[in-house]
Amino acid sequence: MFLYNGNNLTAMKSKPFGALFGLLALVAILGVAPAFGQTANEIDIATGAGGSANAACVAANNCFAPNPLTVAPGTTVTWKNTDTAMHVVCSGKPTDDECGKVFEEDSLKPGKTFQFTFADAGTYDYFCSVHPWMTGQVIVAAGSTGTPGGDMGGMTMLTSKASDGTTVTVSTSGPVNGQSLSLAISFTDASGNKIHHQNYAITVMQDGNNVLSNSAGHTHTGDDTQISSTNLSSADPVDIQITLNGIGLPTVDPTTWTGVKGETLSFTHIVPEFGPVASIVLAIAVMSMVVFAAKTRGIPKF
Repeated sequence: MFLYNGNNLTAMKSKPFGALFGLLALVAILGVAPAFGQTANEIDIATGAGGSANAACVAANNCFAPNPLTVAPGTTVTWKNTDTAMHVVCSGKPTDDECGKVFEEDSLKPGKTFQFTFADAGTYDYFCSVHPWMTGQVIVAAGSTGTPGGDMGGMTMLTSKASDGTTVTVSTSGPVNGQSLSLAISFTDASGNKIHHQNYAITVMQDGNNVLSNSAGHTHTGDDTQISSTNLSSADPVDIQITLNGIGLPTVDPTTWTGVKGETLSFTHIVPEFGPVASIVLAIAVMSMVVFAAKTRGIPKF
């Protein structure tokens, strides 16, 4: 019903417009939110991990993913229960007489998180005491960063440092649904020089699925490229693990290779870049809220 008072008529007509702009703002904000929703140094509990000792993640050793996770001293690690069952995160091994001497969360419910800050370097084993086949490991390596190194024109660059000073840099535009994932990888020594003939293994996981695996990676120059064999099924974050296997020609006996061997560096929860599309969506959100406020006289109009 309309009132024939000019002011009341104007106010009533503004309601549909206000609702429309409010809806647009909500949609725009929700569209941007995923770009900010991921947590670095997060370990996810795989769905179905507590089902039985024959769960798929047991054979893959990723009921806690990524596993192992390599971080620097002082890093806060977050465990997130993405399963439908309650779990326990308890430091130690299933064979220990007592667990939880370093950290423990004895009731991690579905959708909840647990955090612990690793102050000292070392290797920390942990498991779920309710489902002891679920085991994991956090490696706290002095000098390891595992942190973003910057934005290079839409490319995310992340670095992590091994115990001997070897720096591994991974550059990528991030996961895109329906496209293959391309990674540019470089290896430098403690002096910043490219490492020739670096041997390594790489594994990339997304949503609990292996999207890239190469156990015989090798670079002659210190720079290499790895591309997923299939297109990604979503734009969800990816977790990358690179294991340093020594320096030497792949044609010679691996026992003669030098350098770090068997040390794994992790790059966790790499998300799509906050690029032009997200910027446009954010602009729409801001403009919608401004117009909505003006229509409802929340801000003065001149």
